[in-house]
Amino acid sequence: MAMNPNTKKTEVLILTNEFVISGYIYVPMNMRFSDAVNKFLKETSFLPVVNAEIKSISSNATLEKRNFILLSKDKIIVISPAE
Repeated sequence: MAMNPNTKKTEVLILTNEFVISGYIYVPMNMRFSDAVNKFLKETSFLPVVNAEIKSISSNATLEKRNFILLSKDKIIVISPAE
């Protein structure tokens, strides 16, 4: 995946009804995290996540690790920077 030089790789935690997903998204350098996510989610139906680790919300067991996933924005309950 080519990285735009005007973006920064940001580690995130994402909560859905069934999963906790940790990974990275790319956000514009000149935007706050919340503004970037809100703008991106208005423009598309899916959020690209790289180096994703998917855990069960009930057991916290790691179910899968993927280099890249597209997460439906309709499934996202909470997204926050991991820092």
